[in-house]
Amino acid sequence: MGMFILSAVGLPFLAIVFFSILESAFSSKGLWIVLAETGMDLCRISIGIAGAVFLDFQVRSAPGTWAATVLLLELIIGASAMLVKNRANEMGIIQPSARAFSILGLGIVAMVVPAVFIVL
Repeated sequence: MGMFILSAVGLPFLAIVFFSILESAFSSKGLWIVLAETGMDLCRISIGIAGAVFLDFQVRSAPGTWAATVLLLELIIGASAMLVKNRANEMGIIQPSARAFSILGLGIVAMVVPAVFIVL
């Protein structure tokens, strides 16, 4: 099961980290903007991970219900990250670092959801 988690969740996460480091090193964007974009990328890729898990992973009972539940959870987390990204000032998140870490945190939570589902 460890290799399945590594291939399904670990490798995409490491690829996002790698490309984020490259972007922050060679881009003219600020660090906080790159971190916020990384959080959004993590949310996007977690939806694909959840879909891939259901293609290969056998769920004990009601696979359609589990798939719909996990994908809706991923969409809710992604929408929450978009909400923070677009309405941070209205929500009282003034500092760019706080906004970036909030979005990044939601992206990490989105990546953890499929991994937890694999373990359960």
